[in-house]
Amino acid sequence: METNDDELGPLLEAPPPYFKLRRLIRSALGFPTEYRPLLIGIDGIDGSGKSSAASWLSWQLGMPAVHLDLYLIRDSEPLTWRYDDLSDVLDAQTVLQRPIIVEGVLLLRVLQKINRVPEFLVFVEKDQHDRCGQGRLRNELEAYLLTERPKEQAKFVLKWSSAKYDDRVMQAHLGRRELHR
Repeated sequence: METNDDELGPLLEAPPPYFKLRRLIRSALGFPTEYRPLLIGIDGIDGSGKSSAASWLSWQLGMPAVHLDLYLIRDSEPLTWRYDDLSDVLDAQTVLQRPIIVEGVLLLRVLQKINRVPEFLVFVEKDQHDRCGQGRLRNELEAYLLTERPKEQAKFVLKWSSAKYDDRVMQAHLGRRELHR
C-alpha cells in the first residue's frame, strides 16, 4: 500500500511546546556528549496529555516511557498501584544507568511510595478550553495538587490545547479509512 506524506503529516507533528521541552530534557541529559540516567516525571490531571507527551519524548529521545496506568490496581479507593512491580522496572533501568520517563496522575505520591524523586519534573496542564474529564478522581486530585504542588515543583509546565491537533489527526485517520474502501 502506498502512503501519501500529506496523509501522515499530522501524525508525525508535535505542538511547538513539545520541541522546547525536548531541548530542555536533552540539555538535562547532557546531550550531545552525555546521556545521564535521569528519572523524568510527567505529572498532571487525567486527560491532560501526559501519555502523549511521554510517548513522543520516548520516541524522540530513545528511552522507555512507563505509564502508571499499567500499574494501577483496578477499582482501588483510594487509588493504589503495584508499587513493587513499578519499583522493579525503575531499578532495572537504574542498573543499566539509562534515563527513563514515568508519567501518570498523582505521580509524585506514587514515586514517594517507592522512595523515588524525579530529577526532571514536567507538569502537563490542560488548556482552559479543553474539557475537564476528572470524574471520580476530582477530590483526590484536588487534594494532591494542593499538598504536593507538582506544578510549582516542575522544571517545565507544558500547556497547550490539543483541540486543533486532535482534529488534524482525526482528519488524517478519516482520510486514510477512505483509501481502504
